[in-house]
Amino acid sequence: MKDYPVIKISFFFIAGILVSHFIEPPQPFYLYIFLLALVLALILKLMRQNKFISIASSLVIYIAIFSAAVLLALMQKENIHYLPADLYKEKDVTAYGKVTSVELFREYEIRFKLLCDSVHTKDVKFIKQVTLLCRIRDTDQKKLRRAYENTLPGNYISFNGTYSKGREKRNPGEFDYDKFLKSQGISGIITAYQTSGMKKISEYNVEPQTSLFILRRYVDDMISNLHNDKTASLLKGLLLGDRSEISYDTKNEFINSGVIHVLAVSGLHVGYILLIFIVVFGRFNLYMKSFLTIAGLILYMFITGLPPSVFRASVMAIILILAFLTNRSTNLFNSLFLAALIILLLDTQELFNPGFQLSFSAVFAIAAIYPIIQRKIDLLKLKHGWIKYILLFMAVSLSAQLGTLPFTLVYFGKLSLVALVVNLFVIPLIGLIVGIGIVTLLFSFFTPLAAVYASSNELFSSILFSVVSFSGNLDFSHLRIINFTLYDAVVYYLLLLTFFFCMIKFQKIISRIIVSVLITVNLMLFLSLDNKELLTKNELNIFIIDVGQGDAILIKFPNGKTALVDAGDANLFFDNGERIVAPLLDYLGIEKINYGYVSHLDADHYGGFHSLIKSGRIEHVVKPLKDTSLAKDVKFEKFLSQHEVPFSYYQRGIQKEGNTNIYIFNDDNDVIYKKLSTNDKSGVVKIVFGNTDFLFTGDIERKAEVYYAERYKQMLKSHVLKVAHHGSKTSSAEKFIQFVEPKISLISVGIQNKFKHPSEQVIERLKSSGSEILRTDLMSAILLRSDGKKIKIIDWKKDL
Repeated sequence: MKDYPVIKISFFFIAGILVSHFIEPPQPFYLYIFLLALVLALILKLMRQNKFISIASSLVIYIAIFSAAVLLALMQKENIHYLPADLYKEKDVTAYGKVTSVELFREYEIRFKLLCDSVHTKDVKFIKQVTLLCRIRDTDQKKLRRAYENTLPGNYISFNGTYSKGREKRNPGEFDYDKFLKSQGISGIITAYQTSGMKKISEYNVEPQTSLFILRRYVDDMISNLHNDKTASLLKGLLLGDRSEISYDTKNEFINSGVIHVLAVSGLHVGYILLIFIVVFGRFNLYMKSFLTIAGLILYMFITGLPPSVFRASVMAIILILAFLTNRSTNLFNSLFLAALIILLLDTQELFNPGFQLSFSAVFAIAAIYPIIQRKIDLLKLKHGWIKYILLFMAVSLSAQLGTLPFTLVYFGKLSLVALVVNLFVIPLIGLIVGIGIVTLLFSFFTPLAAVYASSNELFSSILFSVVSFSGNLDFSHLRIINFTLYDAVVYYLLLLTFFFCMIKFQKIISRIIVSVLITVNLMLFLSLDNKELLTKNELNIFIIDVGQGDAILIKFPNGKTALVDAGDANLFFDNGERIVAPLLDYLGIEKINYGYVSHLDADHYGGFHSLIKSGRIEHVVKPLKDTSLAKDVKFEKFLSQHEVPFSYYQRGIQKEGNTNIYIFNDDNDVIYKKLSTNDKSGVVKIVFGNTDFLFTGDIERKAEVYYAERYKQMLKSHVLKVAHHGSKTSSAEKFIQFVEPKISLISVGIQNKFKHPSEQVIERLKSSGSEILRTDLMSAILLRSDGKKIKIIDWKKDL
């Protein structure tokens, strides 16, 4: 390791950051250790040098580096302030502060960070420096665009809107947005629904970030003006690091194909920029050319928003340029870890950034694994050079995939089986698109010529999307890997190291085959040791998904079949089906839902079904009888037919699912039932497994509850009741509750929702009946499990 000093320094520095993150040690103790280590290092330096003194000096220096990392991480944490954790949602909040950064324009929304010096609620005034993510959502595009053009880094403003914490991980497999915001030093979100919520107090001062944003905005506008929407969204991701306009489905196809890495601005793009600078500055002398190239790389870093991959590639390129100028040799590993060390010195929390982890693990793996594979390919002495180049290209891709695999599985939960082949087509296409995109921008001052280049890029991007769409939608394109943990990652890397060590050590084919088989078997064995099944076999599992103000209930029957009763809301900014239900299904390893029960056609119940149906995850839909007076009902049935999803209507009767009975109480032939409102015609379903029963009621109100009470009486009695209409005072009539006699009452409701659900009257009524009340706003998702004899409330967070 004597040739890799930066690696050793980085190793101890990273170890210090990890200790500060997971243990949160006392700061004075590590300050004492740091100072003591410095003094000892100085004393040892003054002593006569020998082997023992040399080892002791190195050890003391590494202890000092470790302690410094702990102290730096703790100090950086202390400098970040947050609003109180119990301030979850609050209307009419006003924040005063300075705009620090602005995101690129989005349809119907603009976003920027505000470094606040004070935040005012109705009751409290917080005088502390906190960072908030501000959002303006306005359907008036002209007003929104005007507000965007007037919002610049450096502006001092007041911003009035609704404050909320980022959404926490409230369901298994869900992205913890609050944790992500905190990792960025952001306390929470404040949203204004009109541009008038923002008022400028003073203009910006001329600052570097202001000029850089104006340049970044100009490039964004040029890309939008010269290209169609789909190509523009791709180029913004490739050149500006902004993937917000790339659709969720498209990103998913890139993940399935194993080429999601190309959408991140990375070393590939830096390489193209470097090449362009070298050509453009070719007439200058060596020193001026090198200086201008380095300056250009630094500018490009800031234009892209300083993602870790670009910073890493740029620093490595700069090191290589400086080494060339000074006639010094450089080492890829030292350059890589020097880039990592610089990033972590600036912000220790970058270590936990997925972009940082993926970028550095990919390059490290290429540097470590690729040469081994390359030597084996060279030994083949292939006659056709093009075959060798393809194999070498695949070797680079394989090396990166092996290095990043644990992080890929943790963040995406998918292992692509087609990545090696798809990368052969995608990476050259990306190179063309990036190169042509840069040339298009350089000629943007001459529109006719720029339009020609833009048109050719639209062709290449169309081919790219077609390749990715085809490969990403193949049935065998990927495997879903769930519950991949830190333990699994450690096991994987240890066995990977063992594998390559043995491949180098053993020369005989039979020995290598035996080693490969043993490592594969051990990998499968050790990775399965910590696997836990959340939805158990041969039992009835009822999972109340937390979708905020709405309903979504996942059911797994004892025979393995699944049902989904409602799927939450979906709107312009958030789709519960796409962002909550689908990740949960992925996490649980459920490819398709056998029965999708739409209780009724209110957006907070059926909205999320659209994205699930589009992605082919619902096999059959059960819904209320078609109401031709409701345009959304007619439209929904047409949507089902277009996607070839069979559907049927709720009709009184019994459906058997293995040893479970499903009772439908809706009766379209009944005269009284026909006169009920849309809410009251919600699907009412009772599931009976052994001696346990569950009643689901949609959004029925008192009139329907009285109707069902008078018609079904004792048959309504159930151990578990999904309380109707989110606990609204218009539901849960006393007569109905008396017949149901629930031991457990489930209420699916949003935190501090505007409807003030659930009603205190309903809560008291349920408590008086002796029912235990479980609420998603207080508990997040809720899991009940029945073996046919008793019902257990499962703490799913402990089971993960």
